[in-house]
Amino acid sequence: MSACAFDPSTPVGGDDVGSVDPSATTPPPDDSPPDVTPPVDDGYVPKSMTATRFGVFYQISGDVLDTYQDPDHGLPQIQNHAWLITHSHAVAFASRTLADHVHLRDDFYYAPAFDVWDASHKGWETASDATLAKWAHDFRDAAIAAHADLFTFNEAPSATGADDHVRIQIARILRYLHEPDARGRVLWGVVYLTEAAATPSNYDSSAPDFFAAIDETSIALVAEHYHSNGFICSLSEDALGAHYFALRAWFVASGDPAKVDLANSKFTVLHSARYSDGASGWSGADASKTTLADFQRALSRVSKVTRATAGGLNRLSFGPTTTSLTDPRVQPRITALYRWHYLHTAAMDQELPCIANDGGNCSCK
Repeated sequence: MSACAFDPSTPVGGDDVGSVDPSATTPPPDDSPPDVTPPVDDGYVPKSMTATRFGVFYQISGDVLDTYQDPDHGLPQIQNHAWLITHSHAVAFASRTLADHVHLRDDFYYAPAFDVWDASHKGWETASDATLAKWAHDFRDAAIAAHADLFTFNEAPSATGADDHVRIQIARILRYLHEPDARGRVLWGVVYLTEAAATPSNYDSSAPDFFAAIDETSIALVAEHYHSNGFICSLSEDALGAHYFALRAWFVASGDPAKVDLANSKFTVLHSARYSDGASGWSGADASKTTLADFQRALSRVSKVTRATAGGLNRLSFGPTTTSLTDPRVQPRITALYRWHYLHTAAMDQELPCIANDGGNCSCK
């Protein structure tokens, strides 16, 4: 399929379910160890995240975090780079145990999720303003007590574009989550949009206040693209880039200051890291039908496309990364992608589009 014939707002591929609401249809397990007792606020001040190059990861387990933090083979530890660990704990809200693990490296940031799909937020679409404020403030306080650095909003559902009331409710939640607590401490956000919510043609208006609220309260806007190998390998690189960055292009064309800011410093594309037997709402690859090598090449291809498309050079995201949803053998490829792309490998004088500068590593076979 040629780029000129491709509508970037329309997913293709019979095995691809990347446009659904994955957290609603396939709730992720919380594989972090539970706190023995609820965290008590000890005055922790969330770390300030100022890096302009970062990676975002959704749903993690301790073994994967160990891999990411390994000093020799993990994610690069370089000035102006940061690694954001976003995680849904459901009704537990946050975990001091996971926060302490995340903080073993000072370039890692913990961002527990205010999850609209969890039972404690049931009815959020019609909840009163006072209820939304209480929910958001209760979550903020629990997250800070557990040593959160950021909050995650998971996730703007597929109906977001076509439903102004959904957008209004989300904007209220984000602003309440970002309000300072009694001690003046503030959490900035990582906001996830399902693929449908990240598709411009699904919007019934330009939604200026919705996107202004995201820009006012957040340091990252993550567009979910939970696609299959079949989808990734069926399109040209140009067509993939147009698809992944359709929302960003819409932002830039609008000229709206908040949208342009989102486009230039916050817009982040998430790719599926899921590799396990069978089909899943998280898409990725069925390990019973797709070899690990083929999945690794697909990961490399989407990383190359993301970083070669305007607005993608400095931000890249993967999820879900927890071992119960993806084979841990996937993780060395993910860390290698960041190391090659972000100049961590010795003797490199430029960033490379593919691992070992070998185009075969980014090609479907």
